[in-house]
Amino acid sequence: MLPEKIRLLDVSIGNAEQAGQLIRASTYEFRYLRPDPEQATVALLMPPSQRLTWQDGDLFPAMDQNLPEGDLFMRIRELYPKQAMTPMHLLALVGRNGIGRLGYSLPDMQAPPIPRMLSKNELLRTPYTPELFNDLVMAYLSTGAGIAGMQPKIMVPDRPTVPIPSLIVKAGSPAYSGLAANEYLCLTAARTAGIETPSFELSDDGQLLVLDRFDLLVHDDGQVERLGFEDIAALAGLRVRDVLSDRKYQGSYQRVAELLRQLQLPMVNLHRFFEQVAFSIMVRNGDAHLKNFGLLYRSRAEIWLSPLFDVVTTSIYPYARSPGGPLLEDRTLALKLFAGKHHTKAYPTTEELLDFGRRICGVSQPAHVLERIAQAMKNTLQGAVGDGRIPKSLLAAMSNAWALGLAHVK
Repeated sequence: MLPEKIRLLDVSIGNAEQAGQLIRASTYEFRYLRPDPEQATVALLMPPSQRLTWQDGDLFPAMDQNLPEGDLFMRIRELYPKQAMTPMHLLALVGRNGIGRLGYSLPDMQAPPIPRMLSKNELLRTPYTPELFNDLVMAYLSTGAGIAGMQPKIMVPDRPTVPIPSLIVKAGSPAYSGLAANEYLCLTAARTAGIETPSFELSDDGQLLVLDRFDLLVHDDGQVERLGFEDIAALAGLRVRDVLSDRKYQGSYQRVAELLRQLQLPMVNLHRFFEQVAFSIMVRNGDAHLKNFGLLYRSRAEIWLSPLFDVVTTSIYPYARSPGGPLLEDRTLALKLFAGKHHTKAYPTTEELLDFGRRICGVSQPAHVLERIAQAMKNTLQGAVGDGRIPKSLLAAMSNAWALGLAHVK
């Protein structure tokens, strides 16, 4: 059990142990412990070169972004039914396992033992059962709970030389049949189109999607570099945990592009952002919200757009706005394409999408991007016909959904 109250956590940044402290009193306070303005920053907008002590009335967005939510949060509550579960408690459970380079620990607390290593090949060969996934969650939580999100997913160790989880494992659920295979097809189409994605594989039974973490770089000498990561919601100062999770659906892709410009990222990142937005639109992914885009960085001078991740054809899954309510089809985007009150979340016309690419993202020939994506989608559907891991009913549903996206290319 964790302490009933946690007022102080040591914070590591990459390989720098105890680089700072997070203090919870009447407000949240983060202190850099080393008076070195050149040290690694805890967040892009909280550099030590500005000041060494930062305060906020709520948890800092760069830390809030990794608080477990959804399925993982409910599993934690089941494991700790009588435990207070404040953001400080959740960060203590996150430990060093969160996406990005921040780690949290109680002062003077010994590191937990590393569980048995699970290789990627072992995971891919193992038939899926709910018990298997529960076992993986338990093994993962023994070292910390570090990945947020609504879909059941965990990170598990892979390489013995990496003392933190290096794989993300995703499974479907009764409400979203074939979800792992769905995302596998989406990522395959994206990779075929030349869009950067994490490395990924589908298990032999098609029930687990196994991805390499994109925030870890393993160099030739075996050293592991942890990159900084902040999603767009965090960079926009939005806390999205618990009842406030709808905030990640507020805004527009135009405002995201403008944020990338404000951060003075090279234009190639705007071009890549257009690819990601266009792809999500064409595969009918209605869940491309603010937490599903992010930036990786080493320093304020070296920032780039993260690979495409968490992309699923959501339009094939009916949903209800309230328990017992009528089932509805997902026919809208997660965000508006353009900013402004008169714009909506409706899927854009081809002309609107091309205008977004050209005017907002600076892409000189956006039609060529759509053609490249469309051809990759067709190739992916054709290649999946003989794949026994892909249910025929899922492939038929996704083919129908993708036909709407393919209509953007005449």
